[in-house]
Amino acid sequence: MLDIVEGLKLCRDRKERAVLATILEVEGSAYRREGARCLISESGRIIGTLSGGCVEGDLFEHARAVMETGVSRTVRYDFRPEGDIFWGLGLGCNGALTIWLQSFDPIHHSEQAEQLVQDFQNRVSSMEAYTIGIVVESEDRIKLPVGTQIILNEADRDLHGFHRSSYRLKDTVIDGVSVKLFIEPVKPRPRLVIFGAGPDAVPLVRQAKALDWHVTVADHRKDYANRKNFPEVDELVITGRGDCSELPVGEETYVVVMTHNFELDRTLVQNMLPRPIPYLGVLGSRNRIERMLDEILLSGVELKEKCLKKLHSPVGLDIGAESPEEIALSILAEMVCRKNGRNGQSLKFRKEPLHERNKGIESVPVGA
Repeated sequence: MLDIVEGLKLCRDRKERAVLATILEVEGSAYRREGARCLISESGRIIGTLSGGCVEGDLFEHARAVMETGVSRTVRYDFRPEGDIFWGLGLGCNGALTIWLQSFDPIHHSEQAEQLVQDFQNRVSSMEAYTIGIVVESEDRIKLPVGTQIILNEADRDLHGFHRSSYRLKDTVIDGVSVKLFIEPVKPRPRLVIFGAGPDAVPLVRQAKALDWHVTVADHRKDYANRKNFPEVDELVITGRGDCSELPVGEETYVVVMTHNFELDRTLVQNMLPRPIPYLGVLGSRNRIERMLDEILLSGVELKEKCLKKLHSPVGLDIGAESPEEIALSILAEMVCRKNGRNGQSLKFRKEPLHERNKGIESVPVGA
């Protein structure tokens, strides 16, 4: 999402028209799901992807028409056997996409363009989940313009009949105007806090940033925790030795402890386990973490089972990682598994649809 925001800002600053393409509905199998976006600029630059390159070329021609007219529209691609023959793209896919092309014109409609930039900036900076309804069709474009984004509360969800976590198209009436809404849940960017600013934290920061995570590195050593070593990090926090009391962590915060100091790691683990975080990864061997937990118990601290479920040590998936880059990949892959409720198995063994959550994975209790 950050790349879309930066792309919108760039087009705004350059006074360049663009089209924001959003997948509204998917039937069958597809490369991306509802809510996926790409930005198509007047110069031909495409930021983001909807289909792995399958439709972007054709989509650009539709986008040019939207730029010229300033009128948003929907386009449908059907790649199921008969539909694929119709489109003549020969993709061999087995799904259909409904894509909405939204005009972005900072030249003739600067106010609407600025509002769109602000709406998406709010998404990437939000610390809390919320649900929005985007007007994709309107019976009265003057009173309720296409592209209007409405934050929906509990009463709205009851009124319009949708679940907080669901993407869907909904025909409804707002302020007396018949509209078609694209209901979209907005989740905060996942946050990663890394305790330990050693060299092996560098690839973990880099890979997490590539996935648009918000990343914080905390360490008591100023010579390690600095912008020279971590130019991409969102936040650098200088702490006392093992002190994390003032560092905010919550339900969207994934924590990795990798100070390489046993006493510091033990203190951090003891402080972090009761926090309402979904994931606590600790670098080191199984014997090392067992020794830590034994010492924590001996100190009189009770370790509840629901707290221990968030603990991952040795940290990461079993991919035979050896280099710092491979270890970082292993850790991040495990965090993504946890975030998405998956178990990390090879996809060739998966029986359920690829984009359906595993119902057998127990979610991490928060607020423990």
